Amino acid sequence: MYNLLKCVKTRLIAVWALGEAFRQSPPAERWYSCLFWSFWMTLATFPMGYALRDIMPLVCLLFLGLYYRHNWQKSVLRRLGAWPLFVCLGVMVVIGVVFSNNIGSSLLHAASGLNKGFILPFIAMECVRNEKDLHRLAWAAILAVFWQGLDGVWQALTGKDFIMGYPMSSGRLTGSFDTYEVGNYIALALIPAFSLWCILRQSFSRLPSLLLCAATLWPAFFLLAGAGSRSGALAIAAAFGLWFLLASSSARWKSILFAAVALLLILLSQGRARMDAVVDDGRWSLWKLGWRVFLEHPWLGSGAGQYNTAFRSLGLTPEKDLITISHPHNLYLDMLYAHGLIGFIFGMIFLLGFCWWGYQRIRPRLLAERASGKTSIYWHVTAWFWIGFVAWLCNGIFGHDFYRTWWLALAMAHMGVMIGAVVNGPKGDEATRHAAQGYCGPAENNMRAQPFS
Repeated sequence: MYNLLKCVKTRLIAVWALGEAFRQSPPAERWYSCLFWSFWMTLATFPMGYALRDIMPLVCLLFLGLYYRHNWQKSVLRRLGAWPLFVCLGVMVVIGVVFSNNIGSSLLHAASGLNKGFILPFIAMECVRNEKDLHRLAWAAILAVFWQGLDGVWQALTGKDFIMGYPMSSGRLTGSFDTYEVGNYIALALIPAFSLWCILRQSFSRLPSLLLCAATLWPAFFLLAGAGSRSGALAIAAAFGLWFLLASSSARWKSILFAAVALLLILLSQGRARMDAVVDDGRWSLWKLGWRVFLEHPWLGSGAGQYNTAFRSLGLTPEKDLITISHPHNLYLDMLYAHGLIGFIFGMIFLLGFCWWGYQRIRPRLLAERASGKTSIYWHVTAWFWIGFVAWLCNGIFGHDFYRTWWLALAMAHMGVMIGAVVNGPKGDEATRHAAQGYCGPAENNMRAQPFS
C-alpha cells in the first residue's frame, strides 16, 4: 500500500512539473503544443463519429490563431512559396457558389467543408517542425487504423461495431462509419501508417519489424477486405506504385506493374475482381449523367452540390442507383459539372500543383536519405504522407465527390503534414548530412527546446 501511494505521489509530482514547465514556456511554444496535440487527437479519433470530426478542427483553429499571433514570422504558411495554389482552390469554390443555379444550396454545400476540410491544411502544416513530430503524427495514423480495424473485426464476429453499434450493410463491414465507404477511409488512412515499417526498422531487424507490422496492421486490412471497396483497393495499389516511383531509381514501369499486381491481389481478397461486377457497376450510368450535366453548363458549371437537381431538370434518371443519388461517384466529374471547365482548371492547378511541388522536393531528398546509410527517416515518413494525398486523387476516380467532408478532410490533413515537413525539412546537401546524423529540425535551432514540443 505504501509503495502504491509513493508511486501515485511521484506521478502527481511529475504531472505538476510538466504543468509548470508548460505554464512558464514562451507563448509560441505553449500554443504550438496545444495545436499539435489537438491535431494529433483529430487524426487518432477521426473514425469516432461526426461530432468529433466537426469539433476537433475548430479547436485546432483556435490554437492555430493563437500560434500565428505569437509566431507568425516562423510559421510554415508565411514561408510557403506555393501559397498561391490555395488561391486557385478558393477561386474554384467561389465559381461553384456564385454561378450556381441555386446559390443558397451551393453555399451550404461548399461551406460544409470549411471546418472539416479547408482549414486542415493550414493546421496540419504547422504541426511538423522536426522528425519527432512526424513520427508522432504517423503514430496517430497507426493508432486510428489499428482501433478502427479491430472495430471491423468485432463487427464481423458479433454483427455490430463496438463504437456506435452499427450493423453490417449488405454483408459488407462498415466499422464505425455506418456504411461500407469505411473501406475508402481505411485505405487512405493506412497509407501514412505504412511508415510504421520505417520507424520499426530503426530499432529492429527485418523479421521482428515484419511481425510487428503484420500484428499492427492486419485488422485494418481485414476491414479493407470486408468493406469490399474497389476504390479503396485502387488507393492502396496506387500507394505501393507511388512508393516505388519515389524511392526507386530504376525503371519506372516497375512501379506501374507492382501497383497493378497489388490491386489484383486486394480485389481477389475482397472477392470483387469479377469482370461482370465491374461491367454492371452503376457508376457508369452516374458518369454519363454527370457528363450530360456538364455539357449543359460547360464553362462555369451548375453549382456545388447540384448534381441531383441538374440531371433531374434534364429528365434523366440513373440506371441502377436511386433517383436521390447526390453525386457522380467521381471526383473529377464532380468538379467538372459543379464548377465548369474554368473552375475545374483552377481546382486541378491546386491539386496537381501540390502533387508536383511535393514530388520535386521529396524524391531527391528521399533518394539521398536512402543512399546515405541513414539513421534519420525524415523523408521516408514525409513521402508516405505525400503518397496519402496523391492516392486520394486515385481513389477519387471511382469515389465520392469533392465536398465529401470526411474524405476531403483526410486528404487535406495528409497534404498539410507533407507541406509542413517539406518546408521545415533539411534542404539540398543538408539532407544527406542530417540523414547520417539524425534530424531534429529547425525548431531546435531557432527556439529554446521545450518539454511539450
